[in-house]
Amino acid sequence: MKESKKRIKDALKKTTDKSDKFEKLVMDLALKKMSGAQKDRFGVYYSKKQKRLLMASKTLEGTYKIAEGTEEIENNAFWGCAFIDHIEIPETVKYIGNEAFARCVSLQDLTIPASVEMLGKNPFLGMVSENLHCLTHEYVIENKLLFTANKQKIISCLTDAAMVIIPKNVVELNDLSFSRRRKLRKIVIPDTVVRIGSDAFSECDALEEVVIPASVQVIEPHAFSECDSLRKVTFLGTVNSLARNTFSNCDLLKKIIVPEGSLPEYLKDLHLPLEFEDIVVENIKHVVKHE
Repeated sequence: MKESKKRIKDALKKTTDKSDKFEKLVMDLALKKMSGAQKDRFGVYYSKKQKRLLMASKTLEGTYKIAEGTEEIENNAFWGCAFIDHIEIPETVKYIGNEAFARCVSLQDLTIPASVEMLGKNPFLGMVSENLHCLTHEYVIENKLLFTANKQKIISCLTDAAMVIIPKNVVELNDLSFSRRRKLRKIVIPDTVVRIGSDAFSECDALEEVVIPASVQVIEPHAFSECDSLRKVTFLGTVNSLARNTFSNCDLLKKIIVPEGSLPEYLKDLHLPLEFEDIVVENIKHVVKHE
């Protein structure tokens, strides 16, 4: 029996396509069921001792109260629950995982309780500040942005505004922090930012131009991927760690401006693939067309 379960688990893991989020969640749930996950009467799965909320049914609707004693809301737990409009989180919860409430398009009211000590990658992707309340001292909502308590890291953008100005004290834009903000046309990044996380601005369809300050030292994979309107990127300094797929699937991107003398380094780091062969990369003294 154990060998049979192991074969099924291995097969499920192998058939999961990372690019298909929904399929991945289905496979993940199947694995959790096999590990003894228990379902409540609303279709929400918990771990054996009910310390961890694993995943909710996509048909969940109305108001849902998370079980008392729950300590962790796992990654993607309520991802895609389009009909739920109110969720009550008990004071026992300490951790809320990556994209835990992402794409809950009907969610109107959610409070981060005082007990929460840590948040994963943008648990509230797609939510707006009017519908999210924060009681924990570890994080703060200000100017429609969710920050760590010291306001040096942005966890989540909570507005659909066309323009966002990031405050001067911010050092890091966390993974997925501005992802899928479809109306964002302009972002002002201050010269205090050192790291731009993975998928930080992915699928920001209206974003047309980006200026990367010289302070930025790390840009993680897919930071600006699938930005359908992105046409121009200006680097004001040299990025020490620049992922080659930073601008993947940005089909309208035609111009990248870099500091004088750094052109060869940027060409090497970006590994511009064939589909981007008409991008012009230039600096003050050079204009080079990548071929």
